Amino acid sequence: MWSVGRYLLGDLSQYPDYYLQNFHWQTDGWLSTKSARTYEYTTESLFSGSQDAMQRQSFVSVSEHISLLKGIKEEHEMKLLEVACGTGRLHTFIKDNWPTIESVASDLSPYYLQVAEENMQYFAEYTRSVTGREISFPKFVQAKAEDLPFDDEEFDIVTCTYLFHEIPFPVRKEVASEMFRVLEPGGIAVITDSFQKGDIPERDHIGKRFPANYHEPYYMSYFENTDLVPLLLLAPPACSLLAAFSAGFQVKIYQEAGFVLRTHQCAHLSKVLTFEKPGGSHAKIRPYALWAIV
Repeated sequence: MWSVGRYLLGDLSQYPDYYLQNFHWQTDGWLSTKSARTYEYTTESLFSGSQDAMQRQSFVSVSEHISLLKGIKEEHEMKLLEVACGTGRLHTFIKDNWPTIESVASDLSPYYLQVAEENMQYFAEYTRSVTGREISFPKFVQAKAEDLPFDDEEFDIVTCTYLFHEIPFPVRKEVASEMFRVLEPGGIAVITDSFQKGDIPERDHIGKRFPANYHEPYYMSYFENTDLVPLLLLAPPACSLLAAFSAGFQVKIYQEAGFVLRTHQCAHLSKVLTFEKPGGSHAKIRPYALWAIV
């Protein structure tokens, strides 16, 4: 057993089989310093500089929920978990917007966690030197998304970005259940990931080529997922009426975990789903109406 910074690599047998496969044409997958240090360069190049913008669409729901919570508690009393934080880039944006929120960033790769902590340290020092503002430094935790080492009902908000297309379907169900478990009643889970077949019909050809072009072993089971609720029934705010007939969102696994869908938003090649854990004095579940064809 050896460490990467303060994170343990451990025996490879502790990692799920699906995690030990090659990803993104890298023979070491998620388990190397090279992979962690080149990830942001490769993905930003792949999406022509639009990745940050797509990921930050999740902040619409996060911001709305934090505003709702401010009627009950102060920002520093709120608690947010980012599952599968990767290099931590998105978490620096979280701290830029909500510097005092108590937050935890988890990931299974010790290499990515080490880079995430370095990135956050740089961001904290830069923010201090330029603005004089201090941030509440996140806690970084090595953990499987399907087996989170946190208490029941510990967090107000859980976010997860670009994880679900990287894992097999049965694991997606486990992750959804874990997110539900660690959220307090009335809390939200904000899931940002790739669009799926039918969400944006004119771009389906991109999704079909994606796994072969970029070596994504589980992408097609995500993209062509059969557990879809027709978009027509969810009154989408950002898709065309034509797309509404053919599109759908992978919501069944979240509903089975106990979640209620609150909002959804298409964002270029990504989409954002926001789910709420029912209950709580600040619950704000919104009904979804059928679209009328005029």
